[in-house]
Amino acid sequence: MNSTHPLEKRIPYLEDHMYKQNDLGLSYAKDSSTFKVWSPLAKKVWVNIYESAGAENPSDKIEMTMEDTVWALTVAKDLKGLFYTYSFIHDEKEVESADLYCKAVGLNGNRSAIIDLDETNPQGWEQDSFEQVTRITDAVIWEIHIEDFSSDQSASFASENRGKYLAFTEEDVTVEDQVDQPAGLSYLTSLGINYVHLLPAFDYENDETLPAYNWGYDPKNYMVPEGKYSSDPADPSSRIREFKEMVASLHRQAIGVVLDVVYNHTYSYEESWFQLTVPDYYYRQTHDGFPTNGSGCGNETASERKMMRKYLIDSVLYWVEEYHIDGFRFDLMGLHDVKTMNLLRKTLNERGHKNVLLYGEPWNAGSVAIYEPNKPADKFHIGDLADGIAVFNDEYRDSIKGPVFDDSKGGFLQGANGLEDSAYSTNDLIASILANTQSDVGRFRLPDEKQWARNPSQVVTYASAHDNLTLYDKLVAATNGDFSFGREVELIQLNKLHAALLFTSLGGIFMQAGEEWGRTKYGDENSFKSSIDINLLDWNRTYENKDLVSYYKGMIAIRKAYPPLRDDTNKTGDAVYFSQLHDNLLAYTIPNTTGEGDWTMMAVIVNTNGAPSRVELKSSYPLPKEWTIIANRHAAGLSPLGTILGNRLIINPKEALILVSS
Repeated sequence: MNSTHPLEKRIPYLEDHMYKQNDLGLSYAKDSSTFKVWSPLAKKVWVNIYESAGAENPSDKIEMTMEDTVWALTVAKDLKGLFYTYSFIHDEKEVESADLYCKAVGLNGNRSAIIDLDETNPQGWEQDSFEQVTRITDAVIWEIHIEDFSSDQSASFASENRGKYLAFTEEDVTVEDQVDQPAGLSYLTSLGINYVHLLPAFDYENDETLPAYNWGYDPKNYMVPEGKYSSDPADPSSRIREFKEMVASLHRQAIGVVLDVVYNHTYSYEESWFQLTVPDYYYRQTHDGFPTNGSGCGNETASERKMMRKYLIDSVLYWVEEYHIDGFRFDLMGLHDVKTMNLLRKTLNERGHKNVLLYGEPWNAGSVAIYEPNKPADKFHIGDLADGIAVFNDEYRDSIKGPVFDDSKGGFLQGANGLEDSAYSTNDLIASILANTQSDVGRFRLPDEKQWARNPSQVVTYASAHDNLTLYDKLVAATNGDFSFGREVELIQLNKLHAALLFTSLGGIFMQAGEEWGRTKYGDENSFKSSIDINLLDWNRTYENKDLVSYYKGMIAIRKAYPPLRDDTNKTGDAVYFSQLHDNLLAYTIPNTTGEGDWTMMAVIVNTNGAPSRVELKSSYPLPKEWTIIANRHAAGLSPLGTILGNRLIINPKEALILVSS
């Protein structure tokens, strides 16, 4: 940073004046309200009280006093139902901001609201519970946008709940004209997943009265649910109560809730609550004092600074303890520093939340402005991340279906691995099936650089998410771009092959909602503000492709039934033996090193070539003389589909076989 730039002196001063208590924001009681805001550089600070969220002028403006590095004010009367902001004097200029730590807001999130949070608890909230998994390798995570879930008219959601939190509370939704085909919540329980991952549902920048679609990666108020998904965005309590009702409903179905969080940037820079409260502190800057842009959104927050680190941790804790959230997915986690992520994990553990899931994107969208001694929480520094923090495995994603940034190129599923223009080989897929924890995999040895994770609990294995093409659309794009009906049978078959590999891979399991029925966005690879018609879940496809849905259900059941697939140590990975013969053919055995369950060994064989292949199964453990087939090209599940004698077999083109021995 240029030695003449004022930040050179400001940042150390602010770091020395960190506030360590946990009472920032509004502490409400019926007889008094206490406001506290950290803004050490401000010359004066006031609380502005408004009669409504849209009132032009405050009804009262009360000056705060500095106490222990924070500005504080107690008003000895009941303020419930009113709204507030802060006014700061910075460098002789007065600016107005909502409360960074506010827990409720008015319409569009521009003013903080004063409510009694206890009154937002739905009936039985104190007894709400969910038996969280003790390790992420037991998680099967289904990613969904709030509006996508219930906007399709072919499913029987109540009209007033479409696109809303409350759609997740309806238990008897079905597909139109197919009353035996579940949709919505009842579908999720039948599928067998145990976590729903919600795209951003905190308050983001938008007009909550308009139907314009947005994924929500435009943060505004981090500790408040988005109002657009509530029945009454203008009522500060409505969004909070209905969000809690959604969580409680999912918990009753034994489904946990993961919240997608975006602490790496804000929608606005100059007008953000961060910047208005403490100018330039919460963001990273270049050496000349300009905001850096590793997020690709015009700014990036500085998690390594003490009060930004505290804010992130305070916010996550609030969602866990007030809203009973069970996990967090960090957008562009590579823009946060390792120390912050590790301290978050440590703090959660110490507060009794050791089973709350933490995982994120181990990359960024630009240059990284994190300097030594700090380290970015990316894939290159995964060895520095604490146990209980996982990252997405983009190597599995790209080797299974082709590079995500080149629609026309395929991967293993399309039979493209090993071709001259292929970016990935079958070896890349082998490494990622093992959660990139092993280099010795049986008949051959993988390059050491493929062994970047300590154990499977550091890895989330996936092929598709909200970003980029859906799995189905990628299969279309990489196989001549033909969406015609006649091609669908072939594409659904490739989708099944992926399911066979995904659910027999190590690590946590993640999938985009609708992947299991061939979800399409008609080739739209970045639908963050496309129409709802492009983005919604077409529940009719659960019926049209019910054999694919059934296949996913069967594979989820198989994964749950065979503990080695969910091993969070390297014991199982060390024992897996690959006898792959050439590209686009995988054959591996997974012995039962846990001693749990009914099977002693599993074999997985997948052939994406256009011709049959001979396979000889091998293992460093004794092989059985007879195998039971539990998955083939048509079906998957716990029911036997036939038997195979010996360890030599022929596998058909575009075929998957999963074998077990007792």
